Amino acid sequence: MKKILMMAVIAASVAGCSSIETAESMPNPDQRVVDSRLNISTDLNATYCEGKGFEKYMEREKYYTFTCKDGAFFNIAK
Repeated sequence: MKKILMMAVIAASVAGCSSIETAESMPNPDQRVVDSRLNISTDLNATYCEGKGFEKYMEREKYYTFTCKDGAFFNIAK
């Protein structure tokens, strides 16, 4: 679970990129990892941000806080 959440956090930081841009910009990417992170980011974006994208995220002691571009935010426990 922690691994999936960590991937979500990392994916949130690249949420604005397409999978092709991300794969090409990373040195020697493992395509499965890149796809997995983007899939998680896409799911979070669709579920919580209505597809508008992420503005930022913060790591806290017990959870991650994601802020959508429209100002809405949500927390995911670590």
